[in-house]
Amino acid sequence: MTDEKKFSRWMLKDSDLKDLDTVKARDLIIKCFFEAQKETFARAKKDIGGSVQEADIMANVLTMVKMVFRDTGGDFEKPDKKSIMAAIESLARKASAWGTPPDIIDFHKSQIMRIISILT
Repeated sequence: MTDEKKFSRWMLKDSDLKDLDTVKARDLIIKCFFEAQKETFARAKKDIGGSVQEADIMANVLTMVKMVFRDTGGDFEKPDKKSIMAAIESLARKASAWGTPPDIIDFHKSQIMRIISILT
């Protein structure tokens, strides 16, 4: 299986930036991480006999992002730009540790940095 099949590339849309605030930015990060890592989560869940349904994988991704905010000192419910940046860095490190290729991580970080650049 090629990396392109293992790791999806999530593309930010201009419409995603409409009415952007920190909560919407957080939700876009969740969407991005889900798309980029859903195959990794599916493989891990399959290996332990868990469900590989997208809704179950999304629930795992959401839990992961909430944990990252907590672990980096941020507030998932009321994120600010600083906590979002810390969460992104932590998620990137986790993805790298799971074997996600650097170009995939860099691509997604660049998409998220477009969001961050707009936040005040």
